[in-house]
Amino acid sequence: MIDLSDIENLAVTQRNRLPTRAYAIPETNILLNGSWKFYYASSPKTAPKPADVATEAWSTIEVPGHWQLQGYGRPQYTNVVFPIPVDPPYVPSENPTGVYERTFEVPAEWKKGSDLRLRFDGVDSAYHVTLNGEFVGFSKGSRNSSEYDVTKKINTEASNVLRVYVYQWSDATYIEDQDQWWLSGIFRDVTLLAFDPAGHIEDFYVVTEIVDSNRVDVSVSVSAHDLAESTTLELTIEDKISSYKTSALLTPEQTSAKLAVSISEPHLWTAETPYLYTLIIKLGDIHTVTQSIGLRQVALVDGNITVNGKIIEFRGVNRHDHHPLHGRAVPLDFIKRDLLIMKNYNINAVRCSHYPNIPKFYQLCDEMGFYVIDETDLECHGFYDVIARPELIPEEMAYEERKKLVFSRAAEFASNNPAWEAAYLDRAMQLVLRDRNFPSIIIWSLGNESFYGRNHAAMYEFIKQLDPTRLVHYEGDMNAETADMFSMMYPSIAVLDEFAEKYGDVYEKPLVLCEFAHAMGNGPGMLKDYMDAFRRHKILQGGFVWEWANHGLKKVDEDGSEYYAYGGDFNEYPNDGTFVMDGLLFSNHTPAPGLNELKKVYEPVLTDIVDGKLKITNMFDFVTLDHLTPTWTVARFTNDINSHGEVLATGKLTVPSIAPGTSALVDLPSVKFDKGPGEVWLTLSFTETNDTEWCPAGQETAWAQFQLEQTDVVEEPVVESYMSSSTLTESPEMITLTGPDFKFEFNAHTGRIDSWVVSGKPVLTSQSNLLTFWRVPISNDNASDKAKWQAFGLDHMQSSVRSVTTSTESGALEITTTSFLAPPILAWKFISEVTYRLVNPSTLVIKTKLTPKAPAANMIPVDLPRIGWEFSVSDAVVGDGEGTCKWFGRGPGESYIDKREAARVGIFESKAKDLDVPYEVPQENGGRLDTRWVALSNRDGCGLAASGGQNFEFRVSNKIAGLEGARHPCDVVPSKDWILRLDCAQHGLGTNACGPGVLDQYRLKMKEDGWQFDFELRAFLRCVV
Repeated sequence: MIDLSDIENLAVTQRNRLPTRAYAIPETNILLNGSWKFYYASSPKTAPKPADVATEAWSTIEVPGHWQLQGYGRPQYTNVVFPIPVDPPYVPSENPTGVYERTFEVPAEWKKGSDLRLRFDGVDSAYHVTLNGEFVGFSKGSRNSSEYDVTKKINTEASNVLRVYVYQWSDATYIEDQDQWWLSGIFRDVTLLAFDPAGHIEDFYVVTEIVDSNRVDVSVSVSAHDLAESTTLELTIEDKISSYKTSALLTPEQTSAKLAVSISEPHLWTAETPYLYTLIIKLGDIHTVTQSIGLRQVALVDGNITVNGKIIEFRGVNRHDHHPLHGRAVPLDFIKRDLLIMKNYNINAVRCSHYPNIPKFYQLCDEMGFYVIDETDLECHGFYDVIARPELIPEEMAYEERKKLVFSRAAEFASNNPAWEAAYLDRAMQLVLRDRNFPSIIIWSLGNESFYGRNHAAMYEFIKQLDPTRLVHYEGDMNAETADMFSMMYPSIAVLDEFAEKYGDVYEKPLVLCEFAHAMGNGPGMLKDYMDAFRRHKILQGGFVWEWANHGLKKVDEDGSEYYAYGGDFNEYPNDGTFVMDGLLFSNHTPAPGLNELKKVYEPVLTDIVDGKLKITNMFDFVTLDHLTPTWTVARFTNDINSHGEVLATGKLTVPSIAPGTSALVDLPSVKFDKGPGEVWLTLSFTETNDTEWCPAGQETAWAQFQLEQTDVVEEPVVESYMSSSTLTESPEMITLTGPDFKFEFNAHTGRIDSWVVSGKPVLTSQSNLLTFWRVPISNDNASDKAKWQAFGLDHMQSSVRSVTTSTESGALEITTTSFLAPPILAWKFISEVTYRLVNPSTLVIKTKLTPKAPAANMIPVDLPRIGWEFSVSDAVVGDGEGTCKWFGRGPGESYIDKREAARVGIFESKAKDLDVPYEVPQENGGRLDTRWVALSNRDGCGLAASGGQNFEFRVSNKIAGLEGARHPCDVVPSKDWILRLDCAQHGLGTNACGPGVLDQYRLKMKEDGWQFDFELRAFLRCVV
């Protein structure tokens, strides 16, 4: 019967579980998903016994699902640390236990005497199974499939009672610490399978070998089970063009065979050409298995990973199972949507972090075309903190350095402990034997962040015995002793260059970044810099961005506030807070801005202008660019805020067939256009010519832009002779200029504009203009920059007005202020000299000079978050956010100095309220880089335009102040006024939440001689949008 000691017994990985086999579900099956009876106990010892009948005290629960998301217990998120006291293999005696029960009947049409099995595709963390009160089996390995023979225990003539005892904690908890929510229960399918009583195909293993360009040999090892008599085993491999057959005779004594066929003129499988053949294995008239297979070969060749003999580049992402409502119980259509988005965003590889997915995931990858790293359900990262926390090893230390200090000692708990070898090998076996027939899987991974020890070496050897046709990855093996590639997480660009230079052009194994560019919040920055490094060095074969999606769980508080929860939102301890919100998608799996940047950086077509010609480079590894339609547009953009840009010419670019990895020179489009003000830009677009399974014809795959001409026309604002008809009054507090149709008030005490009214409409509100240096910290600032900036008081700068002078000698009002901008406590400051020149009643020019001063060099910040003006804009301009924002610069989405590749230059417009990006952890967002001008207007067309003496960055929002300290978007309190922020510069984004900080060239460094910048504000009565 049930032995509760199994839960904490390293010698027991399973009881009565059938040997793992290749995934193949017979037609005779019934899903047992749906509503089950459920009893939630605080401990296995208080759970109902198998003989106990379910009573009214039981409730119901949905399978697949997690009980924490259905009202029992609570979700808990940790990234690294264990949520329980660390004493392996022991777990708390208060071990929540979910008892699941349902009844079912065997379909009457199934053959009598069938071989019947129960299949569980995922149960977290360990579980016992009973049927009709009899013990069936036990298993650990939450993300692995298990099958049990219930032929002798099942009642084929009446109803059966299936009961599953699921334990939240087990010794397996120590090796399933995988940076995700701790969620328990039956979260994948439960299926009853029936096989013919005369026997069935038990397992099969497909191996493809490329002999030459005209031949691929395919061997299929097949084993049958319980054959009643000699039976012919037939094998067919076919596509729409050809069919290949062979056969063998199996007997009750000889139940296995290896069959082989040779495919001539083969269509090879790659992620770019996911061509599939159909494999049909037929055991007489008893049982047929159908499987899609791909003809491909993976190997290390001269130190590089190759597919079909060609070096490939991984443009990948890490993907966890996640659904905002169902946790890891992810519906298949949701998984497919994920993969479709990936395909449409130029992603060609997926790392299954950090466990096997459901088998249908790999079927989709086979069909769509992805390279997959299939990872063992294994991570024991929590042992890191067992050592590092008492020794106060700082998290700011480089990851590779921390590894050297901690990993060898942490490995002694499990990875280098012989007592755990059986568990490690069991997980490797389940991974490989279930999934080894999927062609998309080209690499096995020994798990994640489990340090390195003897058990990994044993796994490597075991996997090579089970499947010698694929490569093996493991990042924890720093020296690649038992891995076929080097692997790193979050190295800097400098580290990559050093690694490549160390090995030069002769090496045995490449480097693949299993994790890089931590995509947390507003980021990741530096994606292009990473791709440039990959393409500089042959030994670098790309990597996998961390990670695909935020893991927020949808939550509604008692007050009706709705948001996506992260660590701590369920009052759980310990928790790792926002670290679960680090994806390229929001928690509802819609793209965040970082994914647009990744698509641009990953694009498979590179374009440049070389010696007056277009150089087009094909970055695909296997296909030409013939499936893409290249078009071009030449357009002029001017400083006229009424303009949408003028298209001067368009056309289709004539491009020769460009082989993979090669380039071609193409003539620039010949376009004649008159000289004129503004900028002329050439935009190239490469779109899909035909519909595909993942996108419609016309969808853009790659693009490029080049500036052909710029005519600098300095349009000095017209100085109107308005002073004679205006009244200037000055007092110690206020400077007021009043005219027939305007009023301008300046507060001499604060050194700020108090109001500006034009034609009866307020433009700026009281105390409008503020020179600021702070940005609401992004997730990547929190690691180090935020603390440094706060230490220098950049979040609490104060203004002290030293002088205010006025002049009208130029025929216009000029107000010049000198102020000290400085933080409390400290002795450094900016001296700001600002001149406000009201050129005419509707045009204000602001000239700014900032000079830093400090008693000593170490008393002043090294760099700054940003530098710019914040103007409080009246509702008459913004129309409560319903007004239009139009700009000439980069767009349409946000852009920052190291996250700007996806933003093209043009004239764009949006409702003001739509310019914010609702990051699920509130932070700086919505900046637009390289702006020439920006115009805000209400529904009547009245508004305010801003331009600069230099390109600038702008932001429009009524939520800037409310972001600070808010946990979720619903906590952000909008301000009464809308802010137009005009920045002369801003610090980069980087990836410092988990990885390198902002590169030197993207840091906003303090300059000894300071900054000078100009802005012009112009009120207008009508703007055509």
